[in-house]
Amino acid sequence: MDSLNDPAPKTHRGRWLLPLALFIATLGLIAVTSKDYGITWDEPAYFEAADLHIEWLHAFARNLVAGKESRSLDDGAITTAWHGNPYYVPHPPFSRLVSGLSKALLAQWLGDFSAYRIGPALFFAVLVAAMFVWLRELFGTAAGIFSALALLLIPNLFGYAHLAVTDLPLAALWFLTVYCFWKGLFNWKWSVVLGVVWGLALATKFPALLIPIPLILWAHFFHRDKYANNLFALIFVAPVIMVAVQPYLWHQTGLRVLEFLYEGLSRAYRPDANFMIYFFHRLYFTAQLPWYYSLFMIGVTTPEPLLLLALLGMACIALRKVQRAALLLLLSNAAFILALGWMPGAVLHDGVRQMLSVLPFIAALAGAGFHFLLEYLLASLRRYSAAAPTRWLPAKIAGILILLFSFSPLLDVYLCHPFQLSFYNRLVGGVRGAHARGLEMTYFMEALTPDFLRELNDKLPRGATVNGSIANFMLAFYQKSGALRPDLQVTASQTPDYYVLLNRRSVLGPRERALLDAPIRPFLGVELAGVPLVSVFALKPPASRAAWRIEPRGERLSAAPSGQDLPTASGPFAGSLFSAKPHWQAKTK
Repeated sequence: MDSLNDPAPKTHRGRWLLPLALFIATLGLIAVTSKDYGITWDEPAYFEAADLHIEWLHAFARNLVAGKESRSLDDGAITTAWHGNPYYVPHPPFSRLVSGLSKALLAQWLGDFSAYRIGPALFFAVLVAAMFVWLRELFGTAAGIFSALALLLIPNLFGYAHLAVTDLPLAALWFLTVYCFWKGLFNWKWSVVLGVVWGLALATKFPALLIPIPLILWAHFFHRDKYANNLFALIFVAPVIMVAVQPYLWHQTGLRVLEFLYEGLSRAYRPDANFMIYFFHRLYFTAQLPWYYSLFMIGVTTPEPLLLLALLGMACIALRKVQRAALLLLLSNAAFILALGWMPGAVLHDGVRQMLSVLPFIAALAGAGFHFLLEYLLASLRRYSAAAPTRWLPAKIAGILILLFSFSPLLDVYLCHPFQLSFYNRLVGGVRGAHARGLEMTYFMEALTPDFLRELNDKLPRGATVNGSIANFMLAFYQKSGALRPDLQVTASQTPDYYVLLNRRSVLGPRERALLDAPIRPFLGVELAGVPLVSVFALKPPASRAAWRIEPRGERLSAAPSGQDLPTASGPFAGSLFSAKPHWQAKTK
């Protein structure tokens, strides 16, 4: 075994064996668990856009062979395939292109939805491997292993690794850009890689445009004589990659780049893109949030052991002159991402989704804290132990520390699966405490799991009318894809047989909130730690029925006693309860 403090194994094979193993294991884990999650709010539109991208590539290849490439390169054909639905698909296409390619290659084995989701799984697997490589270079093998595991043990990162949206790819590319910038200080070849990676980040989501700000400020303080190659790559290589990956920018390039900038900068000022946030029983727009919102949300949705180690890593900045520059690079990026919420034009709806890019840097700082703790313990043992330390003592102590600091986060990820996006830590009393304190429980519709849909198919009578409120469009999508029975009538009717209510309190009307809080037992539901994420209420129930709940790990709880009728909606909850038109329209965020 290599020394725990060695920057890297001495052989080429040893150098890449562990990163490759972490990449394959991560990819396999996400692929195996991808079917556990419901389709999220944005994914239907992204799936369709990804298919259009791949169809255009196929058509371009055919036309290129036939000498008719101008047909595919026509601005109308490009706009249809790459910018045909800008409201619901407002972001650049790189992450969708990866998802579309994975679907085209793997759908026959994995099914369409899981094949799309191999795209973010690939980004996550690359992130895990890169985290290990960089932290091994900085602090040794043990810190690299722990930091890579920390990524898997942060519930929101693990959850988003399964979802074919832009947030996890951006988080991965942000971290990779910072790593390449660090490497480019010492090798010009890495500067070229930096330009490519940042260009791909720009082709993924607008916030990537801001990545160079903390990098250049940091470099000017610590390596002002070494970052010229990096600056050249950022200015001249990245824009070429950004345009090359986006055919929509091949025509009227300047104007459409300005359009990209406008779309990103104007979101907080447009009512169709700025959404309400439920925070301590109150509703806010982003500009109205308390200044500490970003820090608070990251603090209460990240496992406490990782937070503790990250704080230790930050505290050691003052004590560690050799690693100070690297630690400040990690910290400055984390702080910059959190500070983006204070800037004009920022939006912070959907829990930590808009701040997801900060989590890899917290994992890296936790790895640094792990290294300093391990180093301190080993030094203490050598100082106070009369017996000479054995060769394997560092590995044993490292293993014990990894188990100690990983056990609680691992248990959290396991117990809340597949609802990691609803996770809250013990600083607010866990999921139950967060719900009681007035924090948002669920928002992205991943709680409409395949297990839940199977229960709907099994329990609802034939021809039943179902009002899904804000989820009507998603229920219709499930019907179209064959996951929901076709005889069920998805409707916005005032008097449906069943009402499906997602516990997203930022968009619920007063009557819907009253229904959730009323002493009425749902006909069917999805719960996490006893907190409802999805509830199905029978407004016109049969004479007798059983109530079922689905909890994490797919366990179905026992039905009500045979023959016992359950409470039904009555009084203010019966009859004309809901408006004929959902008050919240399905919108991509």
